[in-house]
Formats: sequence, C-alpha cells, structure tokens
Amino acid sequence: MAADLPSAVQRILVVDDQAENRQLLESYLAAAGYSVLLAEDGPQALRACEREDVALALLDVVMPGMDGFETSRRIRSLESQADTPIIFLTPLSDKAAQDKARALEAADFIGKPVNKAELLMRVKSLLWMRRLNEDLLQGHELIRSQHDAVIRAQERKEELINLVVHDLKNPIASILANAHFLVREQNLSEDAREASRDIHEAADSMQRMVLNLLDISRSEEGALVPRLSDVDVPSLLNEVFGVMSRRANERQQRISVERSPEVKRSVVDRDLLLRLLENLLDNALKYSPPGGTIKLEAKVVEGFLEFCVRDEGPGIPGAYRERIFEKYVQLEDHAVSLPRTSRGLGLVFCRLAAEAHGGKIWVEDNQPRGTAFKVRLRVAG
Repeated sequence: MAADLPSAVQRILVVDDQAENRQLLESYLAAAGYSVLLAEDGPQALRACEREDVALALLDVVMPGMDGFETSRRIRSLESQADTPIIFLTPLSDKAAQDKARALEAADFIGKPVNKAELLMRVKSLLWMRRLNEDLLQGHELIRSQHDAVIRAQERKEELINLVVHDLKNPIASILANAHFLVREQNLSEDAREASRDIHEAADSMQRMVLNLLDISRSEEGALVPRLSDVDVPSLLNEVFGVMSRRANERQQRISVERSPEVKRSVVDRDLLLRLLENLLDNALKYSPPGGTIKLEAKVVEGFLEFCVRDEGPGIPGAYRERIFEKYVQLEDHAVSLPRTSRGLGLVFCRLAAEAHGGKIWVEDNQPRGTAFKVRLRVAG
C-alpha cells in the first residue's frame, strides 16, 4: 500500500485548473521528498489514479466541469483508492465549501492562498492517519485469521476425541467382561484374583471417563437431554452402594447411605443420576484417608431431590469451589499432605448432569474435616 512506502516515494496527486497553482504545490511537496502527479481537471485526475497508486490527493474545489467534490467521489469509488486521504483547496471566504469538506470522511481542507508549512503539516498528518488505519486493519485481519485457525483446530480436536472415545467403548467393555469373569474363576490364585480386580477397577474408571467425555461433548453441542422416567430412587441408591462398596473395601474405607423417608420415586434420567453419584463417590474415595467413611445422603428439600456426598479428605479452598467444575482444572493444596487433583472430567460431568435436570451442584465444608458435594435436582414424581 502507498502509506507503507517511505515518504520519498509516496505519490501525491495535485489537481488544479491553474498551472501556476499546480507548479507551486509541486515545488512545496517535491522539496519535502514526495513524488508528485499533476492533473488540471477531474477526468485527468481519475486517469492518473487508475494508473498510479496515490497516497493522498490535493483537489481544488472550484474547477470547470467536474468540481473537486465530484472528483473526490469518483476517486473514492475506485477500489484501489477507497481510503485515499483528500485535502480540498478552498478560498478562505468560501465557508460553505469548508463545511462540506469537514463533513467528508478522511478529508481535510486548506484555504487559498496555500501556506507551505500548513500544507506539509496537513499532508504528513493525513498520511500518518492512513498508515495507522491500515496497520489496525492488518492487525484485525491477522487476529481474525488466527481466531479462525484456532476454531478449526478446536473442531478437529473435538472430532478426533469423539472418534477415539467411540472406538474405546467396545474394547473397554471387553476388558470389563473378561476381568469380571476372571474374578469369579474359582481356580485362580489369590495374586491372580487381586490382579483381576485391579484390571476390573481400572477398566471401570476408564469406562466412566469415556462416558463422561461423550456426555460433555454432547452438552457442548446442546445435545445432552435427560431421558426422564419414573425411577425407584431407593433401589438406585442400593445399586450405587453395591458397586462402590466393593471399591471402598479394597481401600479399607466404608460407605454409608442415609435416606430420608420421603425419598421414594422420582422422574429423573436414571443413567445420568447413577453415574453422577458414582463419580462423586469415586472422587470421595480417592481423597478420603484409609479407614475413612464416605457418606451418601438423600432427602427432599423444598420439593427438590437433594443428594450430598461427604468425605474426610483435605478439603477444597474457597477460591476453587467454582473452578473445580470446569474442564481440566487441577487443584493443589500445599497445606495438606495429599493434594486434590482432577482430570477435569468427572466433576464437569456432574455439573452438566445436574444442570440437565434443571438443578445445580456446589461444594461446602464437611465438619470437622473434608468436603461435602451437594446436588439438588428439579424432579417430578
């Protein structure tokens, strides 16, 4: 662009029907290091702009045939000159022309007779403004292209994650089935049986992570819609207790379930609720010390179904109690021996599952030690 060139080669168009005026302006501009194109009327000026890259135009307002304002409009209609700065040359007594010049974008005016110092100051100022605008535009285009590239990369990453996650489901299910078979095999040594339990537990964790990834992806696409049905909540709690108690026993921990009498049947998404509670209990088992007790409580509060999972772990600082439900957050509390870390998936899924039911999840202290995760669901039943 013309404004990117050094001032010695920036071309300025001078349009005036008086030869002596053209020569005077040319002498001023050439002495300042600018290249000057001369035109005696509007049509000649347009032809010059079509041939050359003009950085700025000086236009006499009063010219026979096509005046300065019409010439300016025609120049600006050329794609290559759409943002060319214009300085109009007007008689000092012509206030109407000066007002019209002021109203035009990227334009200025100088009264006749022209003062050299004022002319060069106006030229330099308008060229600097053009350069600044072009730099800003280039910066904007660069930011937009980088943003588009990031979006495309994110979309490709999400597509890859979805493909990998879907492909992992079948082999994980096979590992789980075979590990379950081995655990029940009577002829295994105790070491082999213990190894089979470890395989089963690891595969179960992997399956939970895969399902969490799928549901998080569906939620981001607006497709995580609960499949509501009439669910026997006490039966579901017993199922969760049975699955997670085996894991607690292997860690020398215990799980207790407390349910108020009004918790009976509710219309919820059974699979989402089951996995929500399993994720919260798995998180509690991970951070509670050996010999600790994890409590799962269920009650009805103001027409909402409320669950609470209490652990005896190191707790979560207040500053992290919102962030812990965001993707890929890692929390370390250096004041305790066991840091709380997170893959950023289980608790994200819990938040999404609660919100899918029109509910919410939050964190409180568990006195005298630990953390209480509370979930409140809007249900019918």
